[in-house]
Amino acid sequence: MKKTSIKKFKFNYKKIHLSWYDAKSDSGWLTMTQMKNHKPAICHTQGWVFENNSKFIKIFGTYTIDEEDQSIDFGEIICVPKIWIV
Repeated sequence: MKKTSIKKFKFNYKKIHLSWYDAKSDSGWLTMTQMKNHKPAICHTQGWVFENNSKFIKIFGTYTIDEEDQSIDFGEIICVPKIWIV
């Protein structure tokens, strides 16, 4: 694999591990016990913080830097509402 030198780019993003609740559904029939035990899923995301404000946190998991103009493109984007964070 060819190594690319990144000359002028300054990476100002903090690495994070985030645990958060997500909706979980079931379209089949559930017993009373299964219904009582049905809870949201707990998800785990690792990446870099793009934005963090009072309502949500926006994270990206991959990025690429253009060799010519040093611009950055982001991939694996997730925006999690703060009230979902475990």
